[in-house]
Amino acid sequence: MSTWQQERRADKAAAAEQRRADQDAAAQRRRADAEAAARLRRENQAARKRLRTEATAARAAQRAARRAALAGWVRANVLDLMFVPVIVIPAVLAWPAMAAYGREVFGGWGVLLPGFTEGCMWVFAFAVAMAARAERPTFWLQAGVWVSAAMAAAMNYAHGAQQSPAHGVVMALVSVGGVIVHQLVAARPPRPRRTRAERDAARVAARARRRVLTVRLAAVRDAAAQVTATGDATLVFRPRTVRAARRFGRVRLLDTAVPGLPVAALPEVDPAADALAAEIGEYLSALPAPPAGGNGGNTPGTAHTPTPLPTLTDRAAQRVPGLVARARAAIDAGKLPPRPTRVQVQKLLRCRAEVAIVVTHILTDDRGDTTGQGVPA
Repeated sequence: MSTWQQERRADKAAAAEQRRADQDAAAQRRRADAEAAARLRRENQAARKRLRTEATAARAAQRAARRAALAGWVRANVLDLMFVPVIVIPAVLAWPAMAAYGREVFGGWGVLLPGFTEGCMWVFAFAVAMAARAERPTFWLQAGVWVSAAMAAAMNYAHGAQQSPAHGVVMALVSVGGVIVHQLVAARPPRPRRTRAERDAARVAARARRRVLTVRLAAVRDAAAQVTATGDATLVFRPRTVRAARRFGRVRLLDTAVPGLPVAALPEVDPAADALAAEIGEYLSALPAPPAGGNGGNTPGTAHTPTPLPTLTDRAAQRVPGLVARARAAIDAGKLPPRPTRVQVQKLLRCRAEVAIVVTHILTDDRGDTTGQGVPA
């Protein structure tokens, strides 16, 4: 056999082997592609199933949340729900009855009459409930409720009275019964119940406000007025520590002292109060001391009996300069005579007798009393 034939057979065998190898590779690629496609389909199916499961779970959770919210709302409003039939039934009974009456009075269009009577009062009733929840004023809305309810009751009574007064009363009460129940239930929204401590604190605060208002009103009544050249008036108050006392139905402010607080200076004292106090001190120190013995303090060899000055407390002594200044101002204004008596001074200043004696002594000494006659009574 020639070499050419052998090479040809070898080439054919190699070609056949190559074709088998190509076919095997193609089959292997097809199997790999089929497996990849099957795996991709399985993954897609698993993903779709997972998404469906998650969507189902989400919908179930939403339904459960809605059911829980509804159950919670029912539990929170169970009392209101109990009143729903009581509110709705009278409205259902009154609406067609008033429509029939309106048809009798106005004809075919009279069926709209309950839209005015029942509808008006129900609109006002719902407006009151909404305003109360929003904490807005409800006075005029409540007035609208009761005015419209009165009109509805009157019209229903007129309708029922055609048969008998009893029918009229029943129809009038039924027409407004639902609105009355609604206002009793929903006109004032429920508020959290306060604790005992909160109620006590609110009660104390309210009483303190009333007491402060009482004192302020009494202070305004007792205040002086300062009038300017243009005619404007300004109230002038005297700062002090007071307590309110009611006498004969009228509140009066009485000076008082609080332990632990300093005693405030009297505002009647003028800028020369220190000098006046020093003058009073010198005057009191210059007075002769009563003798230890003798006939009741008579000075031997004289024809008059000096009156010893009473001993004042520290608080009363602090008031003397202001009282002397007020008495001098009253003398200058003509309210007191130039030589007032102790009774006149005491009546003007409204002070104790011993304080009036000291003030009268000082005033008499200021007027040049050198006769030694003492204090006139």
